[in-house]
Amino acid sequence: MLPTPTTTSPPSSTVLIAPLRARVVAERAEYMRDLVETLRARGLDAAGEAAWDHPLDEAVARRVREHGADLVVTTPSGAGEGGLSASEWRLVTTCPAPVLVVRGPAPAAYKHIVAAVDPYHAHGKPAELDAEILAMARALQTDGSSVAAVHCFVPVEYFGADLSAPAGEIDGRRERVEVLLRDAGLPAAAARVERGAPAEVIQRLAETGEADVIVIGAIARGRLKDWIIGSTAERVLHDARVDVLAVKPAAR
Repeated sequence: MLPTPTTTSPPSSTVLIAPLRARVVAERAEYMRDLVETLRARGLDAAGEAAWDHPLDEAVARRVREHGADLVVTTPSGAGEGGLSASEWRLVTTCPAPVLVVRGPAPAAYKHIVAAVDPYHAHGKPAELDAEILAMARALQTDGSSVAAVHCFVPVEYFGADLSAPAGEIDGRRERVEVLLRDAGLPAAAARVERGAPAEVIQRLAETGEADVIVIGAIARGRLKDWIIGSTAERVLHDARVDVLAVKPAAR
C-alpha cells in the first residue's frame, strides 16, 4: 500500500515579504535614530520615523498634515543627473508645505538668496504667490545673508535687431518689484530686473555664485496637473545645481 501523497502550498507572498519589509524598516529606523541624535546635539528639537508607505508624495503629504509641518526637505534620488523622479515631481507640486530640494552639503547658512517674482502675474500666476515667495526668502535670511528679488522679462525688442528695452520700462518694472519688497518687509534695494528668459537668468545666477538657494513658485498646469508644473519652475528644479525652495499658492 502506497502512502497517500501530500502537497504543501507555497508560502504566500505576504509571508515571504513581511520579514524583509520589517528588516528594511528596522534598518531605516536605526538610521533615523542616529540622524535625530545628531540634530539634537546641534540644539534642534528633532524626531524621526521610518515607515513602509507608497506612493511617496501621498505618504509625505499625510505626515505634513498630521504634524502641521511648514517645510519638507528632500534630495533628488538621482534620476536624470540631479533631475527629479516622477514621484518627486508630484511631491513638489502637491505637498501642502513648501518643498526644499537640496542638491549638496548644506552650508552653515545661505548667503545669497534669490527669490524669483513676477509682479505682472504672467501665465495666470496668483497675485499672492509673490508675497509667499518673499516671505519664505525672508525666513531663510540670517545675519550676513542677502535677498535679491529677481524679476525677468523678455522685451519685444529681443526678437528684433535692437535688444535694448524701451526707455523707462526697466524702471517701471523695478518699481513694481519694490512695492512687493516693501509689503514683505524687505528693502527696496533688493529689487533686481533682468532681461532674458527666467529659467536662463536664474541658472546663470546660480552658476556665477550669486545664488546659494532659489525660491520659486510652483504652479500645477495641464490635464496632468498632479505633477506637471510651470515651465520656469520645472526647468529650474531640473537644471539648477543649487538648492531650490518650491512654494505653491496657498490653498483656497
